[in-house]
Amino acid sequence: MKVNLDGIKSKIQNLKSKIFSKIFDLPKIVLSKSAGLLKGFIKLLKKPKMAIGLVLICVIISVLFFQIKSRVKLKESAPGEKPVVKGVGLPGQQAEMPQEPILVKVYEVQKKDFSDSLPFLGTVKGFKELELKFEVNGVMDSFNFKEGERVEEGEIIATLDQRDALLKVKYNEIELTKTQKLFDIGAVIKAKLDQVKLEVKSAKRELDKTYLYAPRNGVLGTQDKEPGEFLTYTDRVATLIEVKEVFVEVGVVERDVGKVKVWQTGEVAVDTYPDKQFKGTVDNIAPVVEGKSRTQTARIKVDNPEGLLLPGMFARATVAVYNAKGAIAIPNTAIDKTEEGYVTYVVKKDKKSGEEKPAEEEGDEEDIEEEGIAEARTVEADYRSADFFVVKEGVEEGDFVVIETQEKLKDGYKVIITETQEVVF
Repeated sequence: MKVNLDGIKSKIQNLKSKIFSKIFDLPKIVLSKSAGLLKGFIKLLKKPKMAIGLVLICVIISVLFFQIKSRVKLKESAPGEKPVVKGVGLPGQQAEMPQEPILVKVYEVQKKDFSDSLPFLGTVKGFKELELKFEVNGVMDSFNFKEGERVEEGEIIATLDQRDALLKVKYNEIELTKTQKLFDIGAVIKAKLDQVKLEVKSAKRELDKTYLYAPRNGVLGTQDKEPGEFLTYTDRVATLIEVKEVFVEVGVVERDVGKVKVWQTGEVAVDTYPDKQFKGTVDNIAPVVEGKSRTQTARIKVDNPEGLLLPGMFARATVAVYNAKGAIAIPNTAIDKTEEGYVTYVVKKDKKSGEEKPAEEEGDEEDIEEEGIAEARTVEADYRSADFFVVKEGVEEGDFVVIETQEKLKDGYKVIITETQEVVF
C-alpha cells in the first residue's frame, strides 16, 4: 500500500500555520478579556456594598487556604516528633497527656502533730502609765528622782514652793491658840473654836498638796517639768509606769491579721537577758490596720515580778498561732492555686512498680524509680503557714503528693518518681 507522503506533509504544514496563528492571536484575546474583567471590577468598586462583599469573600478564601495548608503540614510532620494523646485534665477538664513520663519528686503524707508560731519585733510598754500632777498651782521647788528610777508607793517625787502654805499654817495655829484661851474663859462659844480648828486643818491640807506623792510602785518615766517653773494643776510633771506587769507592743502584718487572736500564748526575749524567756499571752488586738506599714497593733501581756523588763526595751516575741494533733500537713510546693480552689497532684503508683525486683537490682534503693499516674485533687485548707499547708480534706495518710516536677502536670499524666521525702516538721 502506497502512502501519499506529499499529502501528509501538506496537512502538517497547514496544521502548523493554524497553531502559530492561534498563538499569535492569544495575547490579543487575553488583553481583551483582562480589559473586560478590569472594567467590571472598577464598576463593582464604584458600588460600596459590592466592594465590601468582594473583600470579605477574599478574606474568607485566604483563611480557608491557610487552615488547609497547616493541617497538611501537621500530617506530614517528621517521624521523630512526640505524638500527643488525649487524656484527662484537671477535675472536670480534658488534658493532653505526653507519651513520655515526667520525672517528679513526691512527699509521703503522714499524720503528725503540727504547730506554727509567728515572730514579731516590738517594744516593752508599762502595764499602766499614770500622769503625775500637783493639785494646786505654784512654783516647783524640787524634783527628787531621775527618769527610769524605781519609785515606791508614798515616796515624794517633787515639791512646790511651800513658803505661802507654811505661813498660812502658822497663822491659823496662832489663831487656834488664842481662840482656845478665849473659849476656856467663856469669851467665845464652841462653834467659833471648831471653826478655827477647821481652818488649821485646811491650811495643813493645802501644805500637803505642795508634795507630789507616788500613788503606787513603779518606774519613773519622762520628766516633763523642771524646778523653777510655775505650774498649774493641769500641768503634767512626770509619768509613773507600773512594771509589775508589762505589755510588749508588736505590729502584725496584714497577711497575718487573721492568725493572731486574743489569749494565744507567746514568749518574749530581750537583749539585756539573752538566756531568759518571758512567758505571756495576747491581751489586746487593735480593731484597725493603720499606718504606712499597714500593720495591726497587738499587745502581749507579760508578768514582770522582778522588774527585769523596763519600758522602752526592744523585744523579740513569738506567738503560737496554730496547734493540731495528728494533722495532715504537706509542703506549699505541692499546692497549685486555680480558679476552682487549691489543687494538689497525688501519684497513684503503677502495680508493676510495686513488684519485687530481681536480686541484682536490689543493691541500691536510691536508684529505684517507680512509675505512676498523677491524679489532680481539690484540697481544703485548715491552716496555711509559710512552708506548710494543713489539709482539712482531699488528701489521706499514705498518699504521695508531687512537690517538684520538670514539667507542668495535669490529671492523668504518667510520672516517674525519682525521690520520696518524708515528714520534716
